[in-house]
Amino acid sequence: MTYRISLYRVIPVVLWILAIAAIPVWNALSPDMDWDAKLYLNTIHSLQAGHDPYADQIEALNDFNAHPALHLHDRAPVLYIYSPITLLLLRLVGSLPPVIFIWGYWLIYAAGVFVPIWVCMQAAEPKERLFIAFLAPAVPFFPGLLQEATLMDGNIAYILYGLIFITAYLGWRRGQWHWFYLATLAVSCFKIPMLSLLAIPVLSARKQWLPAGITAAAGVALFVVQPWIWPSYFHGFLHALDIEFNLKHGFGVSPAGLLGRALLDAGLPFFTASMIFYLLYALLLFAILLYLSRLFLDGKFSLEQWIPVLATGVILLNPRIIEYDFAPLTLLMALILWRTISSVTSFARAILYCLLFFAAANVIAILLSANDSSYINLARLQGFLLAGAFIAGCWNLLRQARHPAQAAAPLPTRT
Repeated sequence: MTYRISLYRVIPVVLWILAIAAIPVWNALSPDMDWDAKLYLNTIHSLQAGHDPYADQIEALNDFNAHPALHLHDRAPVLYIYSPITLLLLRLVGSLPPVIFIWGYWLIYAAGVFVPIWVCMQAAEPKERLFIAFLAPAVPFFPGLLQEATLMDGNIAYILYGLIFITAYLGWRRGQWHWFYLATLAVSCFKIPMLSLLAIPVLSARKQWLPAGITAAAGVALFVVQPWIWPSYFHGFLHALDIEFNLKHGFGVSPAGLLGRALLDAGLPFFTASMIFYLLYALLLFAILLYLSRLFLDGKFSLEQWIPVLATGVILLNPRIIEYDFAPLTLLMALILWRTISSVTSFARAILYCLLFFAAANVIAILLSANDSSYINLARLQGFLLAGAFIAGCWNLLRQARHPAQAAAPLPTRT
């Protein structure tokens, strides 16, 4: 019996060792995948040279597009699409010795990858922790439950969500939300749609509307003053955003983004229609979250049961969801899948159905990617999985609130 207990503890550790060891091997086999990290380094170099980084990168992209021969061997240059206020941080980082800020970035990046996984593991109920411990090492390689190389890009979003998740954990466990508000204000300087994350404390605790509103107002104010402080940089920033949407078609996998891409492919105006659609479903989505929040605050279900649905729904409030936005939700999506399936069938069948669902989703993703160079069909699948997880989670919570005695099939306990 002691041997079985030790195996349950040792195997997840071994899986984590293998997962961490796989990263440098993957990087050695595909050394040019860290294009986002290289983008930040190139932006620092532009600033150090006294240049406008937006203008430099747009010029590089125009030069790439003007020489079709480059398309056979090189990837199109990536644009820096964060607002000018973030350049202050890059200037500060660039004043450090390169070895410090390069290695420092990757260490902080690693923390940004693993902190959300650890926080999501806390959303597991006691009888689910063994199940989650075995799944967690695979999470970095299957963002949104689909195998992708997202981890290798070096995108700063992993760091931003690491801040969000750890400060949200402090709010959930200790009731201290001031760190979350500061973190959200900071990350909104990079991506202003991340202000939608302010719904987390509003839907998790009482009397959070005022501080959330003040933080939102501060985030918007920081954005709207930038055209006056850095007019040239801000013009370049808007130009880069225009290229991202109109030329590179970076709409993301939100319902609004998928509609915008469909309209663009049909040769129709997309901005107004997709924004109206976003406002309509965002209002409905928030109303659903607000109703479920009242049930949670009234004790109809636990915090562990609420977190996966809450986090998934709040991410769906973002009008532009890309792979870096749903990657931190992977373990929560797996929890929703398990809880939904196990609530209507036996333990053994739930394991089988979960494995079949996971395998089928990844086979479909591989087939879609092989026949779609634009990856629009893969984006549709990712959007479907994210929205489907939220809908399934809502259904399971409502079912549980009405029939509290009906719980998910328990996992076998360690004896």
